[in-house]
Amino acid sequence: MQLQAPQFWEAKNVIAIVLWPISLIYQFITLVRKCCFKLGILKSKKLPVSVIIVGNLRVGGTGKTPSVIALAKALYWKGFSPAIISRGYRSELAKNVSKEVLITDSSKQVGDEAFLIAEQVRSLNTPVWIGSNRYQSGSALLQKHPLVNVIISDDGLQHYQLERHCARDGGKDIEIIVSDARGNGNGLLLPAGPLREAPSRKRDLSWITQIVTSKLTDPISSSDKNTFVIPCQVHEAYQLVNSKNTQALSNMIGQRVLAVAGIANPEKFFKPLRDIGLQIQTLPLEDHADFSAINFKNDSANQIDLILMTEKDAVKCKHLDDERIWVVPLEAELPQEMLDIICKVLQR
Repeated sequence: MQLQAPQFWEAKNVIAIVLWPISLIYQFITLVRKCCFKLGILKSKKLPVSVIIVGNLRVGGTGKTPSVIALAKALYWKGFSPAIISRGYRSELAKNVSKEVLITDSSKQVGDEAFLIAEQVRSLNTPVWIGSNRYQSGSALLQKHPLVNVIISDDGLQHYQLERHCARDGGKDIEIIVSDARGNGNGLLLPAGPLREAPSRKRDLSWITQIVTSKLTDPISSSDKNTFVIPCQVHEAYQLVNSKNTQALSNMIGQRVLAVAGIANPEKFFKPLRDIGLQIQTLPLEDHADFSAINFKNDSANQIDLILMTEKDAVKCKHLDDERIWVVPLEAELPQEMLDIICKVLQR
């Protein structure tokens, strides 16, 4: 199983060139499908409230999940009544069925990302629904929660069953494309490169997520007025068995640390830990990894003082009674200027 994006995606090399004809077939199929929706051959439906789609052109690991959580919280505090819809990747949900993520659900039932999002926004009474058909999920959500006035879609740029009237065309829906420091790699479509769509795809806003370990981190700059840098803070952790017990990551310097990451780009988690000064052993796993078979108490793991993992992985490890496990949250900070743009669109 592939642990992370292949290196040939980052440059136009021999492997990418060999696979390029296949990417042209992929592009053709994508364009035909898109045209079928535009011509009405395939049907799309519009929800009665504004929809903000937070997606990416690059496959996996660009920072959509913390962005969705931060946006939902920001809109709530701005006076909106937001809700979130998600595919619920690797959930136990049948195709074309939608459901609300409830406090009684598990990460296995609804998917790790949807479960994490629901945990983060539950205190704000922000509903989260999952389903492969986002229009169906949004409709069911609005029937149960009629006061919701804006829906955030976790991914879904290519989900054309959900019709949208975008801000760039005078509408009240917003398409946001999230990227990270890797950018578009070699700029080619799958499988020759990492992109689902061409980099020229239209969007209302672009976000570049940047993991920062301190306020002194040099920010990425952009000359595009519709492109914003989203700092994602990494500076402390909380204990898995007692989330009220927190400590700064810098306090862990000098200890024997195992860093575990079952995400699309494990190095995105490992690098800031090294930047802080931690000497880490790394355990990269496949994206959405199953932790049920992992034993952190075997002979080799017993030589470890602390185990660090992402929140996305931690929601699958609640069964582990190990005081060495600490969870590192990723907290996105949305610029006020960008929030003002979003609010103006929603208030049209």
